[in-house]
Formats: sequence, structure tokens, C-alpha cells
Amino acid sequence: MKSGVKLLQASVVPADANDRATVERLIQLYLYDMAADQPFAIGDDGTYQYDLLDQFWEHPYLIRVADELAGFALVIDGCPITGHTPCWFMAEFFVLRTFRRRSVGRGALKSLLARHKGDWHIASQSTNSTAGQFWSKVTDTDRTEYAAQFDGADWTVRSFVSK
Repeated sequence: MKSGVKLLQASVVPADANDRATVERLIQLYLYDMAADQPFAIGDDGTYQYDLLDQFWEHPYLIRVADELAGFALVIDGCPITGHTPCWFMAEFFVLRTFRRRSVGRGALKSLLARHKGDWHIASQSTNSTAGQFWSKVTDTDRTEYAAQFDGADWTVRSFVSK
């Protein structure tokens, strides 16, 4: 981290049905960021198609810094990539660019791990090197990393236990 960068304290707040539209809008920014590395086509209506929110709306969270919205996380029971259960899986995780490299993502992850004790799998597509670097840096050093194939893509899965 560069000196002079102000670190920020993140909080993780459970999202409810009233927050769903906020998460849907944040997903558009999330997909826009990922489109730099992955082939996401934008629709004629100017939005990216995302069909997984119903499936991933098990344990939704908003990430905040003070009172400002900073991102979201979607945690689910069971790993869809490996089929491992019981296991927590980070289905989606996004921090707005303004809050990156300021410990917001690390702090949000720490809060989520404290809420969901036990086995965890966090995966990133091999084509998303930025996510891979982030997850390798912030997940427990006592983890196992391995390659997996899922839905026609190559993934790196990080497996560890939150105590």
C-alpha cells in the first residue's frame, strides 16, 4: 500500500428486499468492471444481463464506509463449483473503485467471515487476474488453492476455514 493512502473502516450490513434494487444497480457496475477481462455483452437497453440474483440472494450484504455505500457481497450455502456442503461460498463480491486499495475489501471480508464460521470456498475465474490477486492476498494463509472447471470456464478455488 502506498504511504499517504487513508485506510477506511468497512462495515457489512445485511441487505433485505428493500435493498435488492440497490444491489441490482451495483451489479451493473460490477459487470462493467469485469467486462474488461471477460466477454460480457451489453444489451440494447444499456444494461448487462445478470440472471443469478435470485439464486445468490441467500445472505446478501451491503458494504458501507461510514454512511456511504461502498459495495455488496452475496454469500450462499454450498459451493456450486465443487458441490462441497456444508460450505460458505462467496457468490459475488464488489467494492466500488473509490474504496479500493484502502482496506475496505479486506475489512468487509473479515466481517463476513466472522458472521459465517466454518468451511469457505472463494473462487475466481482464471481470466480475472485482479480478483485472483485480491483473494490470494486477503484469504487465510492456511488455505488450499486448486484449479477447477465449471460452466465452461477455468476457476481457482480457495478453500479455508473461518474460526
